[in-house]
Amino acid sequence: MGDASDLRSVARRVLTDNMGAQAGDSLLVVTDTETIDIGHALFAAGDDLDLVAGLLEIQPLERSGVEPPEFVSSAMRNADIVVCPTAASLTHTRAREAATDSGARVATMPGITKRMFGEGAITADYGEVERLTAALTSRLTAASEVRLESAGEVLTMSIEGRDGISSDGLIRQPGESGNLPSGESYIAPVEDTADGTIVFDGGLAGVGVLNDPLFIDIESGTITDVEGPAADEFLKATTGDPCARRVGELGLGTNPAAEIIGTVLEDEKVYGTAHVAFGDNHGFGGTIQCDSHLDGIVLEPEVYLDDELVVSGGEVIV
Repeated sequence: MGDASDLRSVARRVLTDNMGAQAGDSLLVVTDTETIDIGHALFAAGDDLDLVAGLLEIQPLERSGVEPPEFVSSAMRNADIVVCPTAASLTHTRAREAATDSGARVATMPGITKRMFGEGAITADYGEVERLTAALTSRLTAASEVRLESAGEVLTMSIEGRDGISSDGLIRQPGESGNLPSGESYIAPVEDTADGTIVFDGGLAGVGVLNDPLFIDIESGTITDVEGPAADEFLKATTGDPCARRVGELGLGTNPAAEIIGTVLEDEKVYGTAHVAFGDNHGFGGTIQCDSHLDGIVLEPEVYLDDELVVSGGEVIV
């Protein structure tokens, strides 16, 4: 995958099947210098579908969670459909939140590559992804406590009173948003309740595929120690803002077509995996606000909701 006509064909499918685009809808593509080919394909596909299309190309943002320039945020608030193939994520930003509050349906594609745009998670049966994700999200919403076991270590956290969120790749109604490709159920844990150790052995934001595990100790919701070959890179990415080391998200992957490739956008969607993110969560039910949101993936966790097993051995139990 990489030929312009192939990219354009996938882009048409994304706009019609995932975004529910109709002739006359306004489409804004927000892209950057690293993802511009995919941005151009989406813009061209919008023209093919008789959408009122516009494209904004910006310099890559420093990291995921950093706010885009105000002129970008303003444009996002004034479009029916916003698609963001960018190097860093706009998912957990005030700009994305304001756009959905204004009625836009927003798809973010952080770290998207040409390969990802034509293979793997994006090719999934999204009807099946929707079913799995909805079932798991209901379980998250109903639960009060999470226990996540990885490599013999245990991390616990409260999710009492928090609502689970489905990211199933179908973003067809005003005010909806999510990643593409997609397939995860996620939730904002109650702040300062996470305790224990998590072992990332899949992928890590800013690092890629982990060849060796990363052990992260957590007390009262905040990282206290990190061990492993990637520790220095991870700590560097979370330096400068104390909230960047606070537990902000628990997510469970529900996309059977996703693969671990070293890009969090797809890695965290792999069926039967779990991920924990540190940093901003105010846009999905939490209270942490900062310009950082960094995810790490656990390949074959055991996840219990109120002592009931829901993920084990790479399988989702719903």
